[in-house]
Amino acid sequence: MRSPNPSLHLQHIHVRDNHKTTNMSIAKTYLLAYNASLIAGWSYVLVLAGAAFAEGGAGAVYAAVEIPLLAAQTAACLEVVHAILGIARSPVLVTAMQVSSRLMVVWGVLFISPPSRTAVLAFGEVGGVVLGLGVPSLLLCWGVTEVVRYSFYFFKLLGTVPRFIVWARYTFFIVLYPLGVSSELWCAYSGFEHLVKSGAFSMAMPNAYNIALHFPSIQVMFFLGYVPGFPMLYQYMLKQRKSVLAPAKAKKA
Repeated sequence: MRSPNPSLHLQHIHVRDNHKTTNMSIAKTYLLAYNASLIAGWSYVLVLAGAAFAEGGAGAVYAAVEIPLLAAQTAACLEVVHAILGIARSPVLVTAMQVSSRLMVVWGVLFISPPSRTAVLAFGEVGGVVLGLGVPSLLLCWGVTEVVRYSFYFFKLLGTVPRFIVWARYTFFIVLYPLGVSSELWCAYSGFEHLVKSGAFSMAMPNAYNIALHFPSIQVMFFLGYVPGFPMLYQYMLKQRKSVLAPAKAKKA
C-alpha cells in the first residue's frame, strides 16, 4: 500500500538517496586510498630494484624487493573483490585472470624457485652492464605499468586524468607488455627444474585426501594459455589505444 502522505514518501526517497550518496563517497575515498597506496608501493619497488641493480647487478634485485613486491602484487587480489562488489567497473573474469597470472609468477615461480630470481637471458652489455630478460626487466615492466595504471585510476576518480597519464597508459604497453610477458616466461623456465625437484605445491598419492596434485604440470598448462591469450589481448589494447588517443575529428568520422 502506498503512503497516503506524499511528503512522507518523498522523505523516504531522500533518505535512500542520501544513503546511496554516502556509500558512494565511502567507496570513492577507499578506492582513492587503495590506488594511492599502490602507486607508492610500486614506486618503492622500482626504487629498490634500481638501487639493487646498480649496486649488485641482476642477482641482487629480488632479495632487495621481495617483501614489498609480494605485498604490492598480492594486494591486487582486492581488485577482484572490487569487481565482484561493483565498486569498480571491471569485468570479474578478466580481472581475475589478469591478477592470477601475476600471482602465479610471484608466488608460483619466484617465491618457490630461487634459480628464477637470478637467471638472466643476456642480450648484450652496455657500459659493462648485462642487459637481458630476468627479474630486473620483469620489475621494470610491472613497476612502470602499475604506477601508470593506478595513477590513471586515481585521477579518474578525481574527475580529470592528466593527458600524459592517459598517453602513457595507452602507449607504454607497446614495449612493456611483450617484454614483461617474455620476462615472466623466462623466469618460469629458469625455475622449472627446481620446481620439479622440490615438489613444492605438489601432492603425491597415496595421501589422506586421496588427491594427486602435480604443480609443475599445472604451471605448464597455465603458461601455455599465454600462447592464445597474448596476441588477443595485445590486439585489443592496440584497438583501445587507437580509440582513446585518436584525434576528435577522427573519432567523429
